Amino acid sequence: MATCDIDGASSGRKRRVVQLSKEDAKDIAALYKAVWLKAYDYPKEWREKRAISEDKVKKEVDSGYFFFFGVHVKDELVGVYKVSITERGCFGEQQAVLPEYQNQGVAYAMYEQFLQFAKANKCKVNYVNVLVGNEPCERAMKRYNFYKTGEPWEQSKEMLVQTYERKVEEGV
Repeated sequence: MATCDIDGASSGRKRRVVQLSKEDAKDIAALYKAVWLKAYDYPKEWREKRAISEDKVKKEVDSGYFFFFGVHVKDELVGVYKVSITERGCFGEQQAVLPEYQNQGVAYAMYEQFLQFAKANKCKVNYVNVLVGNEPCERAMKRYNFYKTGEPWEQSKEMLVQTYERKVEEGV
C-alpha cells in the first residue's frame, strides 16, 4: 500500500495519505456524496455524476486503471482523490475533502502524494482539470508549480475548466 506522510500546510499536523481499496468503497462513496452534492459552484448534473456509488468505486478499483488515495483522521475518511496513468502522464481528479477538514492540510497532503505517485510510476507530468475561478485549487496549482496548458474549455455544459500540468522531473 502506498503511503505518504506530509506536514499539513497551515495546521502543522502530519497527514498520512494511503492507497485505498475496494474495502474502502463505502467510505469513498459516502465522502463523495457528502462533498460533491453540495459543491454548488458546479452544475447539478456534474455534482451528481461525481457523487459516485459504492458499486462504481468497486468497479473502478477492479479496472486496474483508477487508483484512489485518501486521508483518515481518527479512522474517518476525510479526504480522497482518484488518479489514473495515461499516455500523457498521471491524471488526478475528483479530489474531495469534508468541509470540517478543509484548510487543515488534507488537500495539500494529497497533492504531495500525487506528485510522488507520478514520480514512482515514471510519469513525465501530473495533470488536472480545475474549475475556472476555484481559488483554493488555483492556489494549490501555484504552490505546486503547475502551469496552464491551453485555453479554458467546457467540460460540461456551462462549466469551464482549465487544464494544468507539472513536469515530474522538476522535483517534489
